[in-house]
Amino acid sequence: MTKAILATAAVLVFQCSAFAPARAEDGEAPDPPPSVAERFEAIKAEYEAAEEACWKAQKEAKTPLEEHEAYVRLVPDVVAYSRRMIDLASTAPKDPGARDALLWVIHHPERSDAGLFGEEFGRAATRLVRDFGDDPEAVCIGLGLDNLFSCHRDQLLAGFLASAKGHEAKGLARLAFGRYLQRKANAVQGVRKLDGRQTYHYKGIIGDDGAPHDMAVVQSDEDYAYDILLKQCDPDAIAAEAEKLFEEVIRDYGDVPRITHKLRNLQTLLMQPEPKRNGRALTEEELQTIRKTIDSTPSLAKAAEGYLDEIRNVVVGKPAPEIDGVDFDGKPLKLSDYRGKVVALVFWGTWCGPCMQEVPHERELVEKYKGRPFAMLGVDCSDPKAKAAEVMKSEGITWPNWHDGEDLFGPIASLYHVSGFPTIFVIDANGTIRATNTQGDHLDKLVEQLVAEAEGQSTEAGGSR
Repeated sequence: MTKAILATAAVLVFQCSAFAPARAEDGEAPDPPPSVAERFEAIKAEYEAAEEACWKAQKEAKTPLEEHEAYVRLVPDVVAYSRRMIDLASTAPKDPGARDALLWVIHHPERSDAGLFGEEFGRAATRLVRDFGDDPEAVCIGLGLDNLFSCHRDQLLAGFLASAKGHEAKGLARLAFGRYLQRKANAVQGVRKLDGRQTYHYKGIIGDDGAPHDMAVVQSDEDYAYDILLKQCDPDAIAAEAEKLFEEVIRDYGDVPRITHKLRNLQTLLMQPEPKRNGRALTEEELQTIRKTIDSTPSLAKAAEGYLDEIRNVVVGKPAPEIDGVDFDGKPLKLSDYRGKVVALVFWGTWCGPCMQEVPHERELVEKYKGRPFAMLGVDCSDPKAKAAEVMKSEGITWPNWHDGEDLFGPIASLYHVSGFPTIFVIDANGTIRATNTQGDHLDKLVEQLVAEAEGQSTEAGGSR
């Protein structure tokens, strides 16, 4: 044999032996090969260990540069791990371990499904629909995918709707796709206001020199292409389809509990002998919070009713729901008392980094429109009141705020169907919602337009007397 043939043979022997069952010694039966579930847990544990090592190194870093270098050096490659998960799933279609491996991929899209990760997301989505489209444990992943929009998510959620056969899976698929369409209709309206390819500006990004820099990132070809597709869509038709699905859920699947993938993971966590998160045992207070979250799980009917209320009542062109409470000083604070002024209603929390990044801009708006028909109002969410008051003082948040309790979605956030933070509603001088989630330049332009309209109305009213 030539050296090349011998080398190839050696590699094949090694590969075969690496996956072969252990040999029996002294008459003992060989150990069975690891199951798909065991192999999945091994890959997941490897990823989590790498992730924990990265967090630890960043925490121990003494300078921003050291922290940045630790991240670059140690952050696990989610794309490489996703490929391993998909390859594992392909060895045993229909195996629950394969399902869990594919769900792991779907659960790690980070900021976007575009780019290199989008390819793996799409592969996992295809296999999930084909092999587990009628499995409620798989279908429930769709309930948490309404925060971003992509061709891959279109494929996955529509695929679940088409392939679900059982009562529970069909109900979950309809609620998930309906919610996705509801949010997508809003996205279409937003994209139609954009002109051309977008550039995103980020502040304070740590560079290779360890110093913070402002960064401009041009929208990728894939993201821009999807925006082009969105512009061709009819937002009213999409919203109407969402309403139809919610009505179907209420009529036919209302008894099914709204068990999300995240909630299922919490249930699994509680089943551990000693529940841990990131290697740390959970306190009794943390366990009680998890139990409370699980016990308060709504039915699909209740969730669909809330989404229908949002579509029909908390949208542009509808009167803003009344908020009647007290501010942080215990003084009465009522939204309708600001009739005649343009209101920027901000849902925020001290724990929310993007919320706190918006505070300087909010201060600028308050200062710019001082003495004019404009008011900034806040709803502090999921904070101890004392901590929120302290942050408000240190950050110069001088405008009135309601405290919405320590639950993530308190009564005011629930009334407005807030699903992410920060969320900013713009309400005109007549109390009508004019934008449901806007920031940056669009917020500035809209406030400027509405304040001018309010001043014009005031002038006309004064002249008619």
